[in-house]
Amino acid sequence: MNGTNNRLRVFIASPGDVGEEREIVSLVVAEIRRVFEDLLPFQLDAIRWETHAWPDIGDDAQDVINREIGEFDIFVGIMWRRFGTPTKRARSGTDEEFQRAYKYFKKYERPRVMFYFRRTPFYTTDLKELSQFKKVIQFRKELEKMGVLFWEYNRPIDFERNVREHLIRQILPMISPDSADSASSDEAETPPPGKPHPPDSKGTSPKTAHPMVFLAYSHEDRDKVKRLYEDLRIAGFHPWLDTENLLPGQMWHLEIDHAMKRSFGIVLCLSSRSISKPGFFQKEIKTAFEQLKKLSPGTKYIIPVRLDEVSIPPEIGMLQYVDYFHPDGPKRLVETLHLLGQKTIKAEQG
Repeated sequence: MNGTNNRLRVFIASPGDVGEEREIVSLVVAEIRRVFEDLLPFQLDAIRWETHAWPDIGDDAQDVINREIGEFDIFVGIMWRRFGTPTKRARSGTDEEFQRAYKYFKKYERPRVMFYFRRTPFYTTDLKELSQFKKVIQFRKELEKMGVLFWEYNRPIDFERNVREHLIRQILPMISPDSADSASSDEAETPPPGKPHPPDSKGTSPKTAHPMVFLAYSHEDRDKVKRLYEDLRIAGFHPWLDTENLLPGQMWHLEIDHAMKRSFGIVLCLSSRSISKPGFFQKEIKTAFEQLKKLSPGTKYIIPVRLDEVSIPPEIGMLQYVDYFHPDGPKRLVETLHLLGQKTIKAEQG
């Protein structure tokens, strides 16, 4: 946060074809400022060149905008059909603004970068418009290679819902550095209304002091793993799933590594498709075992979960697995995680 004037500044960057979305971000920022007025220890502002820059002289217009906008804490980038007009330093003004934000984030972990792409179909025979859209597509591919998670939407109303939720999730940890973790712990220790914690073998309802569980899976199994994710949430855990927990602009590989380190349990979701296909899932399995070797016994667990009748790979064959596709599979997994969670607590306390 810009501590010199106790303000948190949200900068909006985009070409000219998403003007409605630019207005939406400004309105959402104003709404958040009003709703959280008594909680925010800072002034929350939406920053746009139209309202926060003024006539002056520089190398070009973008140079003037860069200087007059100054520092900001959250970067919101938006694109659809247009990439923008080249500057003396970059392929477009939006590209230059993003590159500056990304450079500072890599060095200082600030500003947070949130990028959105509209995917509403459009038709044109204008070669210049087609050239612009080709640059947008290339830019998307560059973001993927840089490890930037971006969000897609079809309509401005969808964008409004997404950006509101994402901004709140970015801002809440800035109110109190521990607020995100404590909120997660509170959510995990207090089951949803009408959904008590499943009893343990003694008939009691234990609370898990270390509720975070990392779900490693192959994206071909996304639907099955999403159901598993919901089951664990209802059971009082705080499961971590990339499609649910990653925010636009986060460096996904760093966030995944961080989540794995924080989790007391790493659930390896195995299926015929995931085992036979090389990819990031195989890297997650390797990382999980590397972490296990570095920790004291009883402080972290790897739980293989079979989603179908897959043969367990030799490298994890020594671990007892759970058959999630069996009728009692979900119940058995929950009971196992509760038991291992209690063992983790005792190991760390003793």
